[in-house]
Amino acid sequence: MIGALLALAVATSVGSTQQAEPPRLIVVVSVDQMRADYITRYRSQLVDALRRLTHEGAVFTDAHQDHAVTHTAPGHASISTGVFPSRSGIVANEWWDRKANRRIYAVEDSDAAIVGHNAAPGRSPANLLQDALGDWLKRASPSSKVFSVGIKDRSAILMGGKSPDGVYWYDYDTGRLITSTYYRADYPEWVAAFNDSSLVNSYFAGGWQRLLPADAYYLSREDAFAAEADGVQTQFPHAFNGGAVSASYYRRLPYSPFGDQLIFEFAKKLITEEEVGADQVADLLFIAASAADYIGHDYGPFSHEAQDYYLRLDRMLGDFMRFLDGQVGAGNYTLVLTGDHGVLPMPEELARRGVKSRRVHTSELQNAIAPALRQAMSDAAISVQPSIQFVGGFVLYFPGTDMPPEKLRTMRGGFASSLAKAAFARDVFTYDELLAGEGSRPFFELFRRSFHADRAPDVTMLMHEYDLLSSASRGTSHGSAYPYDTHVPLIFWGPGIPAGTYDARVRSVDIAPTVSNLLGIVVPAGLDGRSLMWALKNKGEDRY
Repeated sequence: MIGALLALAVATSVGSTQQAEPPRLIVVVSVDQMRADYITRYRSQLVDALRRLTHEGAVFTDAHQDHAVTHTAPGHASISTGVFPSRSGIVANEWWDRKANRRIYAVEDSDAAIVGHNAAPGRSPANLLQDALGDWLKRASPSSKVFSVGIKDRSAILMGGKSPDGVYWYDYDTGRLITSTYYRADYPEWVAAFNDSSLVNSYFAGGWQRLLPADAYYLSREDAFAAEADGVQTQFPHAFNGGAVSASYYRRLPYSPFGDQLIFEFAKKLITEEEVGADQVADLLFIAASAADYIGHDYGPFSHEAQDYYLRLDRMLGDFMRFLDGQVGAGNYTLVLTGDHGVLPMPEELARRGVKSRRVHTSELQNAIAPALRQAMSDAAISVQPSIQFVGGFVLYFPGTDMPPEKLRTMRGGFASSLAKAAFARDVFTYDELLAGEGSRPFFELFRRSFHADRAPDVTMLMHEYDLLSSASRGTSHGSAYPYDTHVPLIFWGPGIPAGTYDARVRSVDIAPTVSNLLGIVVPAGLDGRSLMWALKNKGEDRY
């Protein structure tokens, strides 16, 4: 009966582009830090899943995480909830809690202990203020199964939503897949058996070698590049340090493609043991592939390491899809591929290509803070200097500031006006102007979408494009409102989805309502995103 109702909902909500019934399983794969241009840059060497997806799927070439603070946590929350961080409450990986007067991690929860490890910090979706796609499915079809897995706890938890059947993530100290008491009191036997197997240790001996001969990496810069990693271990092969498997190996594994390979193997086991996609009731699985982010931070998007990761992802994902072909059945599942944010190329790489780009050391920001704070105190006519908290690099909080609201507004404005004069600042936004929502400056709306009144900073800075604020002399990062950080891949592949390239500008908040249509469930009202079935029917002619 449920299957018939879902099929009816699909037929009435999306029209003739859909199959008669929803798929048994929809898998949403989010590759952490995956820039959209990776798919085109490496196209000639993609021989497996990424070739299959781009040839047989609906490829949206202009998809964006359409908010300003492009961190991992808000990116994954936007994928699963269909709303911007301003409404999901996940404004960054962490923020300052004014009431508690301390930093809050996006998925922290002292009431949800790690199963089998009570001393570890608790984790749950308690800070997520909106229901997610999995929650919508569970309400419409209680017998449907919803799972989420990944390396990072914040990625897996925020995609899983509030009421999944299970969420698992990687323990950096032990190499095991873990969960919290929010989800269950103990581990299923199959999870314990997986963790007790030798799989996680099997990657140690060989280290990380290139998948292809060295001359195949002509799509990347030279292998040895001084701004990479620790400045010493900058080229292949990459051995795991130490003579034996240890905690240091487990902590380093996610900095190689084998971290994600472990997650895909775990996902296979989960599908088999939990009988996901085994019947006509639609199920949902989220997979967060986070090794790409660690590799990207260390080596940058033009490195041999980044290229090798995506060549391996192509094969890993292909192996996983062949597993689904056999386990769930070819034609019985749909796969969505996207990313939570992009990344800035290393400034040293951009500068030698003639792009105006530089590494701005955090000391430069600190040096600009003192005069800005003096200006703000003078404007507000206060004599007691407030403390400042930097959370996430670009944002500043004045915690515990005990002053009348009008003085605080004046202080924020004075501080922002002074900081905006710094050579590295393109613009500075205050809490008050974002709260009012009245602004027409470039990027204002993107910052509004990252603003939540209870969690927003007092001052938010936008760096100049291609500049990187960093305390380190190597590596790179993300977090800005520029396209290199917002532009992500988006591909829908499966039965009933018309293959082709769609150039409409779409957003990550559109993923959840589109998957809702594919599942045949009602799309909740009031989302920031909308279903992309209009694009699939009209070849993307309509736009935002």
